[in-house]
Amino acid sequence: MPLLTTGKAARLCSVKPDTVLKWIKKGRLRAVRTAGGHYRVEERDIARLLSQESAPASHSEEHPALCGRPMRCWEYLNRSPGSECEECIVHQVRAGWCWRMAHVVRGSGHQRRFCSTMCQECPYYRRVHGLPTNVLVITWDEALIQELAKRQSEAVEFRFARRGYDASAIVAVFRPAFVICDQSVLESVGDALLEALVSDPRTAGARILVAVRKGAMGFRCASAAVYATIEEPFNTDEIVALINRIPVELVGPEAAEMHG
Repeated sequence: MPLLTTGKAARLCSVKPDTVLKWIKKGRLRAVRTAGGHYRVEERDIARLLSQESAPASHSEEHPALCGRPMRCWEYLNRSPGSECEECIVHQVRAGWCWRMAHVVRGSGHQRRFCSTMCQECPYYRRVHGLPTNVLVITWDEALIQELAKRQSEAVEFRFARRGYDASAIVAVFRPAFVICDQSVLESVGDALLEALVSDPRTAGARILVAVRKGAMGFRCASAAVYATIEEPFNTDEIVALINRIPVELVGPEAAEMHG
């Protein structure tokens, strides 16, 4: 298995290289040293670390840890405390698969009245059923668009926008689980784009990432809406790795056929 540099490991984890070095020095991440004194890590060791409850969820260790168990719908959709999810019967009984409440337990009180979309369009529903995760990329970088479009996979489906108007039209028919905003676009339009994404019910629960220029992982956005940063140029495999850091309980074939 090929060894990864700390920079590559940081990009896969959406953290700063300094954070990876801290994990290594604290013994949380196994690594070997080259003859030149540089650290190298195996991807499986990164996956093992991120599967633990103590692993950080984004570029900053101030953020809460990833779950060490499969997430429920209100966790996966990243609802904030005090949201409408707390009034939903699914949240109150800590149900596993939310859509089954409406189909299996009649009179349960779950009428999707707190959901902003139909189940089949919900990012959580799509993920647990093994459907591609929708990712919206807002960028002016034509080379990046072409590369990502060429490397589509079964795990992720991309849509691309070059400005806020394009993004608004896309989310009308394509509800993203992740939105990646290019740093250059944000520097041009300010926080208005982020505020529009946060307030739009069609992007409710989407995790927003900022794609920063190489060497700019210290970039900080004033908006609290930003979940993490990812360094350009990134690829499809890195996005899939980021998606897989958020654990869910997949629906088996029999359950999918019965309740899908």
